[in-house]
Formats: sequence, C-alpha cells, structure tokens
Amino acid sequence: MLVTCELTIFGLGSHSATGEEWADDDNAATAAEAQSFKRACSCFGLGRYLYYFTGTWVDLDDRKRPKNLPTLDGWATPDGWRRGLRPHAEEDSKPAERPTAGTDGPGDGHPNGNRASDHGASLVREIEQMEQALGKRMYRGLLKAVARAWNPKDIREPEVQQKVLVHMQAAERGLRRLDAALERVGPDPLTQILRTLKLQSLTQVDNLQTLHQIVLALEATAQGDAVKR
Repeated sequence: MLVTCELTIFGLGSHSATGEEWADDDNAATAAEAQSFKRACSCFGLGRYLYYFTGTWVDLDDRKRPKNLPTLDGWATPDGWRRGLRPHAEEDSKPAERPTAGTDGPGDGHPNGNRASDHGASLVREIEQMEQALGKRMYRGLLKAVARAWNPKDIREPEVQQKVLVHMQAAERGLRRLDAALERVGPDPLTQILRTLKLQSLTQVDNLQTLHQIVLALEATAQGDAVKR
C-alpha cells in the first residue's frame, strides 16, 4: 500500500512524500499515511531531528511496552541543545556537497536550494545506514532495482532517493517479521521454504517480492502450528 502526502505551508511552499506498508498488515493504511506525513514535514525541518536517531534495542513486556526507557543523546535534550550540542556536528563542519536537483530550484545560494541539498544529504545518510540492517545482497538489490545505482550518493533525484528509502524500510520491517516467525517455528520450515524458491540461504534474497513470499509462508506455518497446539 502506497500513500502520498502533500504538505503546504502558506508563504513557504509545498512538498509531497510517500509512505509504504505491506497490505496484509491490519494497520497498513495508518502506517503508510503516518510515514508519508513525517517525510513531507521533514523537508521543512519539522521533526527532522528524528532522522538523526540511531536504532536502540529495548526489552518489551508482554504488552509490548518498553521495560526501560532508552537514554537520549545529549543533543536531543533541551538542556543539551541549549549548550550547543548538535547531531552529526563533524559532518556539518564539512564543505557543502553539490546540491541535489529537485523542485526547490538550483543550489545557487538561495535558501530553497540549500534546503533541497540538506534534505538530499539526509536521505543519503538514511539509505547508507540501512545496509547493516538489510545485509549487502538486499541492500544492493534494492539500489539496483529502484534507482539503477550502486552507491546512494549517485542518486541525484530526491524522489528516487525517497523511493529507495521506502523500499529499504519495507524490507527491514519484513526481516523483523521473519525473525519473529522464526522464533515461533524454528529454522527447519525456513529451510524448506527456501528450497522451494531454489535458494540456499536468506543472504541470497535481493528483492521485496521474494522476501514477502518467504515471510508469508513462514507466518502461515507459525499459525498452523499454533492451531495444532
């Protein structure tokens, strides 16, 4: 399910973005809508600080609530911000990269051009951070399929950068679902599913369609086992 959100701030401009979620999720529309709204806002700086957070593992109770609250980085607290702490300070000090072409106009020193360049650089950072979560094969496969690129820095169109990120985030959610199903059924059913797809291991999966097939098959097995019990 793909949702597009267009945000208009009068006197400043408009920006559209997309959100994606697998349709078999009961909350697919809500998740995709929230994702598209967040991305549309970030172009104007609204909530952009959320993109600088790195993943943190926390233990959940039986109602999926955090047992302990994760510790925020200093820059993310009001006191730290007032003291001048900033995310990625070492990157901000570097010379600006060549602006990304987009609907906001060329990077000729005009504020709109600078905003487009900053947003493009933020998207590239997010894409690069996905490699560890997805694995090299899936990461490279999505870059090639969606953007026909080997390196996210070679993608110049903001719309394509956003599309790549959407696909990678969908793959990350799929892998989390796969891990959850594996905990319930063990590795043997996965081995059988991979064999039907003529795959030897998950590391050979390089596209969302195949990942989706594997996840649905594994979840169906888990549900069948639950009914038998």
